[in-house]
Amino acid sequence: MKKKWILIAGAVALLFVAVGSVFGYQQWNEAKIQEKKEQVAQEWIAMLKEQSFDEIPQLVTADSLEKAGYTKESIVEKYKAIFGGIGVSNMEIDYEINDEDTFEYIATFDTVLGTISEIHYKTQLIESEKDYKVNWTAELLFPGMLSDDRIRYTVDEASRGEIVDRNESPLALNTMTYQAGVVPKELGEEETRTNKIANIAEQLGITVDFVEGQLGQSWVQDEHFVPLKTLPYGADTPVIEGVQYQQVASRAYPLREAAAHITGYVGEVNAEDIEKDPTLQAGDVIGRTGLELAFEKELRGQNGGEIYIETASGEKRATIQKIEKQDGQTIKVTIDANLQQTAFDALENAAGSTVVMEPKTGNLLALVSKPSYNPNQFVVGISQSEYDAYNNDEEKPFISRLTTRYAPGSTFKPITASIGLESGITTVDETHEISGLQWQKDTSWGNYRISRVTETASVNLRTALVKSDNIYFAQEALEMGEETFREGLNKLTFGESYELPLTMEPAQISNEESFGSEILLADTAYGQGQLLMSPIQMATNYTLLANDGVLTYPNLIADSEVKTKEVFNKETIDTIKPMLVEVVTARDGTAHALNGVGNIAAKTGTAELKKAQGERGVENSLIAVFDANDGGYLTVSIVEDHRKVGKTATQLVKPVIQYLELLTQ
Repeated sequence: MKKKWILIAGAVALLFVAVGSVFGYQQWNEAKIQEKKEQVAQEWIAMLKEQSFDEIPQLVTADSLEKAGYTKESIVEKYKAIFGGIGVSNMEIDYEINDEDTFEYIATFDTVLGTISEIHYKTQLIESEKDYKVNWTAELLFPGMLSDDRIRYTVDEASRGEIVDRNESPLALNTMTYQAGVVPKELGEEETRTNKIANIAEQLGITVDFVEGQLGQSWVQDEHFVPLKTLPYGADTPVIEGVQYQQVASRAYPLREAAAHITGYVGEVNAEDIEKDPTLQAGDVIGRTGLELAFEKELRGQNGGEIYIETASGEKRATIQKIEKQDGQTIKVTIDANLQQTAFDALENAAGSTVVMEPKTGNLLALVSKPSYNPNQFVVGISQSEYDAYNNDEEKPFISRLTTRYAPGSTFKPITASIGLESGITTVDETHEISGLQWQKDTSWGNYRISRVTETASVNLRTALVKSDNIYFAQEALEMGEETFREGLNKLTFGESYELPLTMEPAQISNEESFGSEILLADTAYGQGQLLMSPIQMATNYTLLANDGVLTYPNLIADSEVKTKEVFNKETIDTIKPMLVEVVTARDGTAHALNGVGNIAAKTGTAELKKAQGERGVENSLIAVFDANDGGYLTVSIVEDHRKVGKTATQLVKPVIQYLELLTQ
């Protein structure tokens, strides 16, 4: 009996082992099968995301392709045509495989019209020999699609927003320009044709080969207009034998050179642009520089349109994506177009910059950089010779002198005076006895001496400002010491970035955090040394002179919030302002040439760029002028190398002040 039970127990044990082995094998086999399903699903998704469509034939069943009417080659071309045609990119996919081998995934991706969210796809995974493959149908292109359907799309192009000045006058607008071209049959034959084409090429600044290339295009017929060159907005349309003109849409800049460094310009997109932003297409234009670039997103808007499934008979089966176009925004700036043109013209043949600002609001009324370029040329495609003429110009018209940093020269002396008055070191009555046109503190300065233009024995604050005495301000700064002087300077905007759509390095006091020498401290006091400020930064910091000691940050976009900070006491500015008025009204004042233009206060300056003591370097001429009545305006103007120009900033800025006086009456 005992032996029988042992046999039964052994049999049961063997049975359990057998059952366990079968169960274990089944689990292992199911895991392997699931792994294969996961593998093909992941490979399918990776193929879609990477658009490696050549892999499709290895991932789908041959039967499903044949049933859908596709070959291995045609299915690959179908995907390439659709995905490329509508600009599919940035695809994200979530998927799952259920117990019935149903493979479902949800895709979100971008197209030429924008983002399509959560497109639902569904198919079966089919066992094929030792692996699993995707059962392909046309619905894996887009749900609801049949094998002989096509994908179509239309684009409703958004209008680019315009840039307008404070009075709604356009600075950048959409308009029409002229395109020069020819009608082949009107060129004649043989020698007549050859001569006409040669003359046309010469007159339009293009080559004969280019003309022949245009005429040789496959679509050209004898009576067709063949475009040769689009002319910049505002260009003449000269009479050239054989040439006709037609109007085409164009971006235009009415102020041309006068506002080029503000507006910038647009240009046609290239392959690199399209790669960065797949919503762009060949022929689109985008901002390249200036406000056109800074506000590209707002100005461009968003194209509308529709992507839809079309049947073989040309009927719309279903809409995949439909977007209403959104025209670009209008960007309104604080610039006054008439003042901008006036300030540009006023600089005549000088290289330099003029900035006009409202001290109370910070609104920038004019931003001039000269010489300049015509942005309309870049819109239609500037020729190499035209570009070279700009690029090789020694005056460098592409440089924005608005944001270029210069030594402010003697225009900075009122700031030094204000710091001195607030520290108690400078007083109105204190007089400096100064002999000669040059001075140094002691022999420790070696050969270095500070120079002044006018020899005056007894110099007080008023005399120092009216006659612009460098030595007086150098001595005041030395008496203040670096700590006190820097503490005053740090109340200004040195080291700060402004909230402007312009690229500009912050103003600097010195290259290092400390002057490191008395000479550099002394030079900084009268606006030289290592002091660097752009014309915009000068105007910004000088607003406190017109605004009772309150500094106002600059604004270029209309209706921006006014941002200010109190720097000096009103009493300090009340002391200095009458002296700056005398800079204009006094016969020996350095800005006396502006006397009679209006009730204005001013400070002139020169900043000499020289390599060694005693040599005569290039001199930049500067002036800061503001309305002494109620601080309605402030102007800073700089003229590079004024001796070469033959006129100072004071002389050239006069038409600007006259215009501003009329504007504020």
